[in-house]
Amino acid sequence: MQHLQEHFNDAKIDHLDGVTIEYPDWWLNVRKSNTEPLLRLNLEGDTLPLMEQHRDEALAVIRG
Repeated sequence: MQHLQEHFNDAKIDHLDGVTIEYPDWWLNVRKSNTEPLLRLNLEGDTLPLMEQHRDEALAVIRG
């Protein structure tokens, strides 16, 4: 989650329930699962291509 904050350091960042990174036309939230040993990623964009672009970017940062 720290790497996401560093990568998207020009965004509005909130730490309520994981890390939320917010831009005017898209946002993402990453948090630890309460029931499984994994991360949950939620990401929305104003358009499908925008969402897909930032989803892929976020996953690349998460995977290192």
